[in-house]
Amino acid sequence: MAGRDTGELKTAGRPRDPEADEAILRAALELFAERGVDGTSIEQIAKRAGVARLTVYRRWSSKEELLVQAIVYGRNAPDLTDEEYDTLPYPEVFARMVGTMTDAIADRRLAPLLAQLIGSTFSHPELFDAFWRASGSKRREGGIRLVRRAIREGMLPPDADPEVIVEIIVGALFYRMLVPPRHDDVLEYVGRVLRQVGFREIPTP
Repeated sequence: MAGRDTGELKTAGRPRDPEADEAILRAALELFAERGVDGTSIEQIAKRAGVARLTVYRRWSSKEELLVQAIVYGRNAPDLTDEEYDTLPYPEVFARMVGTMTDAIADRRLAPLLAQLIGSTFSHPELFDAFWRASGSKRREGGIRLVRRAIREGMLPPDADPEVIVEIIVGALFYRMLVPPRHDDVLEYVGRVLRQVGFREIPTP
Protein backbone atom coordinates (compact mmCIF):
# COMPACT_ATOMS: atom_id res chain seq x y z
CA MET A 1 0.00 0.00 0.00
CA ALA A 2 1.37 3.39 -0.96
CA GLY A 3 2.56 5.46 1.98
CA ARG A 4 2.61 2.50 4.39
CA ASP A 5 5.55 2.62 6.77
CA THR A 6 7.36 -0.60 7.67
CA GLY A 7 9.83 0.97 10.08
CA GLU A 8 8.73 -1.37 12.86
CA LEU A 9 10.23 -4.29 10.86
CA LYS A 10 13.64 -2.70 10.44
CA THR A 11 16.52 -4.06 12.41
CA ALA A 12 17.93 -2.04 15.30
CA GLY A 13 20.65 0.36 14.32
CA ARG A 14 19.54 0.78 10.73
CA PRO A 15 20.02 4.40 9.56
CA ARG A 16 16.94 6.60 9.66
CA ASP A 17 15.23 7.43 6.40
CA PRO A 18 15.83 11.18 5.74
CA GLU A 19 12.79 11.32 3.46
CA ALA A 20 10.57 10.07 6.29
CA ASP A 21 12.15 12.61 8.65
CA GLU A 22 11.41 15.47 6.25
CA ALA A 23 7.85 14.27 5.64
CA ILE A 24 7.20 14.17 9.38
CA LEU A 25 8.73 17.62 9.95
CA ARG A 26 6.73 19.14 7.08
CA ALA A 27 3.51 17.59 8.35
CA ALA A 28 4.15 18.81 11.89
CA LEU A 29 4.90 22.32 10.65
CA GLU A 30 1.75 22.47 8.52
CA LEU A 31 -0.50 21.18 11.29
CA PHE A 32 1.01 23.51 13.88
CA ALA A 33 0.43 26.52 11.59
CA GLU A 34 -3.15 25.42 10.93
CA ARG A 35 -4.23 24.25 14.39
CA GLY A 36 -1.69 25.27 17.00
CA VAL A 37 -0.19 23.03 19.67
CA ASP A 38 -3.40 21.76 21.24
CA GLY A 39 -4.97 21.04 17.86
CA THR A 40 -2.04 18.94 16.68
CA SER A 41 -1.39 15.34 17.65
CA ILE A 42 1.22 12.72 16.86
CA GLU A 43 -1.51 10.66 15.20
CA GLN A 44 -2.44 13.53 12.86
CA ILE A 45 1.20 14.20 12.04
CA ALA A 46 1.83 10.56 11.22
CA LYS A 47 -1.26 10.37 9.03
CA ARG A 48 -0.36 13.48 7.04
CA ALA A 49 3.26 12.35 6.67
CA GLY A 50 2.16 8.91 5.48
CA VAL A 51 4.00 7.00 8.19
CA ALA A 52 3.08 4.87 11.20
CA ARG A 53 2.78 6.44 14.64
CA LEU A 54 5.60 4.21 15.84
CA THR A 55 7.91 5.82 13.27
CA VAL A 56 7.26 9.23 14.80
CA TYR A 57 7.59 8.03 18.40
CA ARG A 58 10.92 6.37 17.60
CA ARG A 59 12.32 9.69 16.43
CA TRP A 60 10.84 12.17 18.91
CA SER A 61 10.05 11.65 22.57
CA SER A 62 7.18 14.18 22.65
CA LYS A 63 4.95 16.29 20.44
CA GLU A 64 6.58 19.45 21.76
CA GLU A 65 10.06 18.23 20.86
CA LEU A 66 8.89 17.39 17.34
CA LEU A 67 7.20 20.78 16.91
CA VAL A 68 10.34 22.61 17.98
CA GLN A 69 12.42 20.76 15.40
CA ALA A 70 9.73 21.31 12.77
CA ILE A 71 9.75 25.08 13.37
CA VAL A 72 13.53 25.20 13.17
CA TYR A 73 13.35 23.07 10.01
CA GLY A 74 10.92 25.58 8.51
CA ARG A 75 13.40 28.39 9.10
CA ASN A 76 15.76 27.05 6.46
CA ALA A 77 17.77 30.23 5.87
CA PRO A 78 21.40 29.45 6.76
CA ASP A 79 22.94 31.31 9.67
CA LEU A 80 26.17 33.22 9.27
CA THR A 81 29.10 32.14 11.40
CA ASP A 82 30.71 34.51 13.92
CA GLU A 83 33.74 34.75 11.65
CA GLU A 84 31.58 35.68 8.63
CA TYR A 85 29.86 38.44 10.58
CA ASP A 86 33.25 40.01 11.27
CA THR A 87 35.31 39.23 8.18
CA LEU A 88 33.05 39.19 5.10
CA PRO A 89 32.64 42.55 3.35
CA TYR A 90 29.86 44.36 5.15
CA PRO A 91 27.73 44.83 2.00
CA GLU A 92 27.77 41.06 1.44
CA VAL A 93 26.81 40.25 5.03
CA PHE A 94 24.16 42.96 4.95
CA ALA A 95 22.71 41.71 1.67
CA ARG A 96 22.38 38.17 3.03
CA MET A 97 20.65 39.38 6.18
CA VAL A 98 18.28 41.67 4.27
CA GLY A 99 17.58 38.88 1.80
CA THR A 100 16.52 36.63 4.66
CA MET A 101 14.25 39.34 6.05
CA THR A 102 12.58 40.09 2.71
CA ASP A 103 12.04 36.40 1.98
CA ALA A 104 10.38 35.97 5.38
CA ILE A 105 8.05 38.93 4.85
CA ALA A 106 7.14 37.91 1.30
CA ASP A 107 6.27 34.32 2.29
CA ARG A 108 2.67 34.63 3.49
CA ARG A 109 2.77 31.04 4.76
CA LEU A 110 4.91 32.23 7.65
CA ALA A 111 2.22 34.52 9.08
CA PRO A 112 0.00 31.79 10.57
CA LEU A 113 3.08 29.95 11.80
CA LEU A 114 4.35 33.08 13.50
CA ALA A 115 0.94 33.77 15.03
CA GLN A 116 0.81 30.27 16.52
CA LEU A 117 4.37 30.52 17.80
CA ILE A 118 3.73 33.84 19.52
CA GLY A 119 0.52 32.49 21.02
CA SER A 120 2.39 29.52 22.42
CA THR A 121 4.44 31.79 24.68
CA PHE A 122 1.39 31.85 26.99
CA SER A 123 -0.21 28.45 26.47
CA HIS A 124 2.95 26.39 25.96
CA PRO A 125 5.94 28.50 27.08
CA GLU A 126 8.24 25.48 26.96
CA LEU A 127 7.70 25.26 23.18
CA PHE A 128 8.72 28.84 22.51
CA ASP A 129 11.61 28.60 24.99
CA ALA A 130 12.95 25.52 23.22
CA PHE A 131 12.65 27.21 19.84
CA TRP A 132 14.41 30.28 21.20
CA ARG A 133 17.31 28.19 22.46
CA ALA A 134 17.54 26.30 19.18
CA SER A 135 17.28 29.20 16.74
CA GLY A 136 15.91 32.53 17.93
CA SER A 137 18.65 33.58 20.32
CA LYS A 138 21.38 32.80 17.80
CA ARG A 139 19.72 34.93 15.14
CA ARG A 140 19.22 37.78 17.61
CA GLU A 141 22.89 37.70 18.61
CA GLY A 142 23.84 37.73 14.94
CA GLY A 143 21.72 40.83 14.39
CA ILE A 144 23.31 42.57 17.37
CA ARG A 145 26.76 41.65 16.07
CA LEU A 146 25.90 43.13 12.68
CA VAL A 147 24.58 46.36 14.21
CA ARG A 148 27.72 46.75 16.32
CA ARG A 149 29.82 46.41 13.20
CA ALA A 150 27.69 49.05 11.47
CA ILE A 151 28.39 51.39 14.37
CA ARG A 152 32.14 50.74 14.12
CA GLU A 153 32.10 51.40 10.38
CA GLY A 154 30.15 54.65 10.71
CA MET A 155 26.83 53.55 9.22
CA LEU A 156 25.03 54.13 12.52
CA PRO A 157 25.52 56.82 15.18
CA PRO A 158 28.17 55.93 17.79
CA ASP A 159 25.60 56.14 20.62
CA ALA A 160 23.16 53.74 18.96
CA ASP A 161 21.90 50.88 21.14
CA PRO A 162 22.40 47.59 19.21
CA GLU A 163 19.88 45.59 21.24
CA VAL A 164 17.13 48.19 20.89
CA ILE A 165 17.78 48.59 17.16
CA VAL A 166 17.49 44.83 16.60
CA GLU A 167 14.26 44.71 18.61
CA ILE A 168 12.78 47.60 16.61
CA ILE A 169 13.67 45.94 13.31
CA VAL A 170 12.31 42.55 14.36
CA GLY A 171 9.14 44.12 15.74
CA ALA A 172 8.53 45.99 12.49
CA LEU A 173 9.07 42.83 10.45
CA PHE A 174 6.74 40.81 12.66
CA TYR A 175 4.07 43.48 12.27
CA ARG A 176 4.52 43.51 8.50
CA MET A 177 4.07 39.73 8.34
CA LEU A 178 1.00 39.63 10.58
CA VAL A 179 -1.08 42.53 9.26
CA PRO A 180 -3.20 42.13 6.09
CA PRO A 181 -1.09 42.05 2.91
CA ARG A 182 0.09 45.35 1.48
CA HIS A 183 1.14 46.19 -2.04
CA ASP A 184 4.37 48.01 -1.25
CA ASP A 185 7.70 46.51 -2.26
CA VAL A 186 9.13 44.30 0.50
CA LEU A 187 12.75 45.27 -0.10
CA GLU A 188 11.81 48.95 -0.12
CA TYR A 189 9.95 48.48 3.17
CA VAL A 190 13.00 46.89 4.80
CA GLY A 191 15.07 49.84 3.59
CA ARG A 192 12.60 52.29 5.18
CA VAL A 193 12.78 50.46 8.49
CA LEU A 194 16.58 50.53 8.46
CA ARG A 195 16.67 54.25 7.70
CA GLN A 196 14.24 54.91 10.54
CA VAL A 197 16.51 53.19 13.07
CA GLY A 198 19.39 55.41 12.00
CA PHE A 199 21.27 53.78 9.12
CA ARG A 200 23.01 56.62 7.31
CA GLU A 201 23.42 54.50 4.22
CA ILE A 202 22.10 51.17 3.04
CA PRO A 203 25.09 49.10 1.90
CA THR A 204 24.88 47.56 -1.56
CA PRO A 205 26.94 44.54 -2.64
